[in-house]
Amino acid sequence: MNAAREGRRETDLREWRTGEARVLGARIPPPRDGHLSVAVPPGLEPDPPQPEPGISDRFWTLPNLISLARIGLIPVLVVAVLVWDDPPTALWILGVLVVSDWLDGKIARLWNMRSTWGERLDPIADRLLVAAAPVTFAIAGYVPVWVVAVLLARDAVLLTTLPIYRRRGLEPEVTYLGKAATFALFWSLPLILAGHAGVPGGAGLLIVGEACLYWGVGLYVWSAGIYLWQAWRIARVCPPARRASADVGPRSCV
Repeated sequence: MNAAREGRRETDLREWRTGEARVLGARIPPPRDGHLSVAVPPGLEPDPPQPEPGISDRFWTLPNLISLARIGLIPVLVVAVLVWDDPPTALWILGVLVVSDWLDGKIARLWNMRSTWGERLDPIADRLLVAAAPVTFAIAGYVPVWVVAVLLARDAVLLTTLPIYRRRGLEPEVTYLGKAATFALFWSLPLILAGHAGVPGGAGLLIVGEACLYWGVGLYVWSAGIYLWQAWRIARVCPPARRASADVGPRSCV
């Protein structure tokens, strides 16, 4: 009987060398690369990546429709400022764009309508607005041209640092200073537009808007210096990531 058990165990292990087998009733996965020492025991295999719960791949949802409407309204904003020369109408359009930016995310969270498409459309709409509005305002004479040139140059410089992070499997760290700069610039545009739209108290709103604009530009340049310093430090102390581990995700290296 003991000989039979030994023979059965030997057969199981021999099968394990060539493929999946069972030992003592447990399923044993096939060895990796032909080596028994690297086979993973059952129950210890890494879990496959699971999609984040609550996120679907549906396209036609209410938040996505709002994001599409935002993208469609951006050219109307440009036309209202440059072609119609109608600051009040442009102010209403900009207000709708700002409110809808908050509304689509709120609806997606409250009604469980988060989707992969929404995660793509919302940043696209934000970037188009952030790019189109300052350029349009500069052409119309609402903001100085040099302000837009500084903003575009800052983003172009930071784009050159992305390969440093990508080769090391890292993601750029967003600083609170950069968020504060974006916040100030975001609110400067409607305040400046309100000053040109002739609303009550427009002169005061224009002053506040210009103050937010210049403060935001200063923070933007300051944050750019921090991002460049981080990229320089990472390039010095962090070796490039191995290609085989590129799918592991962001890592830390400082």
